[in-house]
Amino acid sequence: MNLVKVPLLMAIALVLGACTATIPEHLARPADPNARVPAVSYRSVTAGAASFRPAEPKDWRELNRQVGPKS
Repeated sequence: MNLVKVPLLMAIALVLGACTATIPEHLARPADPNARVPAVSYRSVTAGAASFRPAEPKDWRELNRQVGPKS
C-alpha cells in the first residue's frame, strides 16, 4: 500500500509544480543589485477618492424620471 502512495504523491507534486507561476526577477533574487526592478513613482493616497458629504435632498419625482424608461 505504501509503495503505491509514494509514486502517486510524487506524480501529483510534479503536475501541481508545473502549474506554478514564474517568480519575477526582483522577487527571486532580492539581494542582487543588478536585478531589474519596476520603476518607483509617487501616487497620492487619496487619488480617485469620492466625496460622500451630506447633500440636500432632491425631488424624488425628478429622480424617478431620470432613471426610468425613456419615452
